[in-house]
Amino acid sequence: MPPIVSISNLSKTYASGYQALKNVSLDIERGEILALLGPNGAGKTTLISTICGIVNASAGSVTVDGYDTIKEYRSTRSLIGLVPQELTLGAFDRVWNTVCFSRGLFGKSPNAAYLEQLLKELSLWDKKESLLMSLSGGMKRRVLIAKALAHEPMILFLDEPTAGVDVELRK
Repeated sequence: MPPIVSISNLSKTYASGYQALKNVSLDIERGEILALLGPNGAGKTTLISTICGIVNASAGSVTVDGYDTIKEYRSTRSLIGLVPQELTLGAFDRVWNTVCFSRGLFGKSPNAAYLEQLLKELSLWDKKESLLMSLSGGMKRRVLIAKALAHEPMILFLDEPTAGVDVELRK
């Protein structure tokens, strides 16, 4: 069975001249759990962003489930859930609305039962009607996880997912 993610000779040099990635090649198999470890500035976020189609590579290629991330962006992006490093949420949105909206962005039909279960598993169900601006940093991080899982992706990227989340909820 082919890898779910295949990266071949991937390089990224930013306009400033900083080379974040240099000839990275990697295959990620279906069901595999992989951790990218390294110091700040090592290129971890750049690699994830390139796989997700957010950052354009300077050279090389990436396929997700056999689809080219550039030529077939919509197909590849719908297979991926991304929890970004930064807390990026609309302050005046409500938890339930933002998770439902994220699901709809990927063309998925409403599924209240799935989203309810997701919010319960993330200990957010009692906050479903809360404004995002009223949540703690850890709760906002969990909303980002819910948003990433809302469309039931095959692949999940977590970029610093436990920052601001207390020890009990990390488990």
